[in-house]
Amino acid sequence: MRPTPVELPITAERLTIGAWFDPRRSEERKDAIAMLGTHNVVLLGETHNEPDHHRWQLHTIETLFSLRPEMVLGFEMFPRRVQPVLDRWSRGELNETAFLDEVDWPRIWGFESQLYLPLFSFARKYHLPMVALNVDRETSRRVATQGFASTPLVDRENVGDPAPASPSYRECLFGWFKNHPAGREGTAANSARFESFVRAQLFWDCAMAEAIARACRDRPRALAVGIMGRGHIEYGDGVPHQLAAVGIDNIATALPWSVDIDCPRRNPPIADLLFGIAPAGDCELPLQ
Repeated sequence: MRPTPVELPITAERLTIGAWFDPRRSEERKDAIAMLGTHNVVLLGETHNEPDHHRWQLHTIETLFSLRPEMVLGFEMFPRRVQPVLDRWSRGELNETAFLDEVDWPRIWGFESQLYLPLFSFARKYHLPMVALNVDRETSRRVATQGFASTPLVDRENVGDPAPASPSYRECLFGWFKNHPAGREGTAANSARFESFVRAQLFWDCAMAEAIARACRDRPRALAVGIMGRGHIEYGDGVPHQLAAVGIDNIATALPWSVDIDCPRRNPPIADLLFGIAPAGDCELPLQ
């Protein structure tokens, strides 16, 4: 079980736009891409509706590709039932309109497709495998309601039992839960509603981790890059924790970080690497 994060007695720091920062060393890293490229799995977090986060993801993938051209891209956005569509897209058999129609983009995700299409187009351009990391929402709701023991594997898309949440992850999840419709009525941390919420999150994390682990087994020489919400990777909880539970521990995590926000000083760090981006609403600056 992961230790509870502790605050470090170091003055808060701000990042520089366009620079990589190592919060563990508390210093900028000019060798950040080379460092990421030494791992088997790289997880790139995002806030889903932030365009600069997706530009940063694309820039990072492009640069990693120059070092590790054998690459697999995994996406939280897709449930695994649309995997055949992703395969056809990567082979160049679908145009953008047909691709978005066949995956039923508005239903499976809901955020603007233009935020993600540059990432998808990069995969198609170089015929990189795209992996659907997610499960259907109804599957997740079923597991959350019925529990793991009462939901047969066939009814949970063959996703196994997740590793338990660390105390720090449960604390983080409770903070999210209080802002969720199910938790806005003052439900306690030991309530059945919160336990259902935790089950859903763990199942989600586990599903994505298992899909990434499968990609690693199928293509052991490839770099597996996961694109997902930042909450799934922060502080080594979520997907990194579930990956470690299935024997995948050569993982690096990276996040975009607004330069007007202090870098949190905690151990373990919020991510292995942070990249400084302009505050939301500021003029867009090119990534160097």
